[in-house]
Amino acid sequence: MNKKIIFACTSGIATSAVATEKVVSYCKRQGINIEPIQSNIGTISQQDGIADLIIVTSAVKTELKTPVINGLPLLTGFGEEELLEKIVATLKQ
Repeated sequence: MNKKIIFACTSGIATSAVATEKVVSYCKRQGINIEPIQSNIGTISQQDGIADLIIVTSAVKTELKTPVINGLPLLTGFGEEELLEKIVATLKQ
């Protein structure tokens, strides 16, 4: 299964890169190949609809068609496993 995920943080570089690495690795073990797209919060509204999922590490106030998941547990470690399971379940829908 191949899926596209937009990973977005404030700058599009730092925290989204950490989230990308964890999600891509976990999904690969679950048989899902991820095409990651690095982005920032300011541009995700223009990218709405080009990916299967958007994972953010900062607040999003824009209404989007693409499902959005808060990836903060990927940075803190608290609730990380549950979040990874939720991401896989969302991608399999």
